[in-house]
Amino acid sequence: MADIAVLEYAAKHYPELELHLSVQASATNVAAIDFYQKNFNVKRVVLPRVLSIHQVKQLSRNLTSDVELEVFAFGSLCIMSEGRCYLSSYMTGESPNTVGACSPAKYVRWQETEQGLESRLNDILIDRYADGENAGYPTLCKGRFEAEVDGVSKRYHALEEPTSLNTLSLLPELFAANVASVKIEGRQRSPAYVEHVTRTWRAAIDAYQRDPANYQVQPSWDKALANVSEGTQTTLGAYHRKWQ
Repeated sequence: MADIAVLEYAAKHYPELELHLSVQASATNVAAIDFYQKNFNVKRVVLPRVLSIHQVKQLSRNLTSDVELEVFAFGSLCIMSEGRCYLSSYMTGESPNTVGACSPAKYVRWQETEQGLESRLNDILIDRYADGENAGYPTLCKGRFEAEVDGVSKRYHALEEPTSLNTLSLLPELFAANVASVKIEGRQRSPAYVEHVTRTWRAAIDAYQRDPANYQVQPSWDKALANVSEGTQTTLGAYHRKWQ
C-alpha cells in the first residue's frame, strides 16, 4: 500500500493484517519509514530503485524499529522517482499511482508496417523495430524518437534504453544488509516469464545459503535472465553508483 488513506483504514479496521509499504510511497530514509511504522504499524517497506547499495546498508543499520526491508532485484528498471512519475499520464490520462502500470495494457498496440514493427501507446508511436530486432514493451521513458541533433536527423532513446535490473552479483551484500526479501518485477509479465526468473533466482539464493564464502554468479543464470531482459541487456542500476 502507498495511499495514506488506505493505510489508515487498514491499520484501524484490520490491525491483525501485516501491512507492507509499496515502492510507490517512495520511502528512502529512516524518518519516512519511522512515520509509516509509527502511524500505520507497517511491517515491511519496499525501497525505491534510486538507492545505491551503500545507502541500502546505511538505512538498514540506522532503522529505529524492526521494519523489514525489501528491495528490487530483477526486472524492469525505472529511472524516475518512484511514486512521483506522471510522464505516462500525459499520454493515457492514467499514471502508475492510479492504475499500477506505466503503460496500461488497454492502451498498448503492436502493428506490422512496411517500415517495421511499431509499438504504440494510446496510438502514439513509441518505437519502430526492424526484422530480428528485439522489441521492448512500449513505455514512454524508454521510447526511441527521431529528432534533429546538430542539424542531423537521428533516432535515439531520449531518456533511457530498454534494460533490466539484475542484482545477482549483489546477493552477498543484500544478505549483509539484512534485506528480508528480494522483489522480482512481474507486473504485465507472462506466467512463463515469472516461472523462468523465479526459478533462476531460487537457485542463486540456495547456492549462496549453502556456501556463502564461495558464492559466484553462474554463467547459466546470467544467460537465462538475459533471455527475458528488456533489450536483452542488464544493469545494476543505481545500486552501483560510485559516489555513494
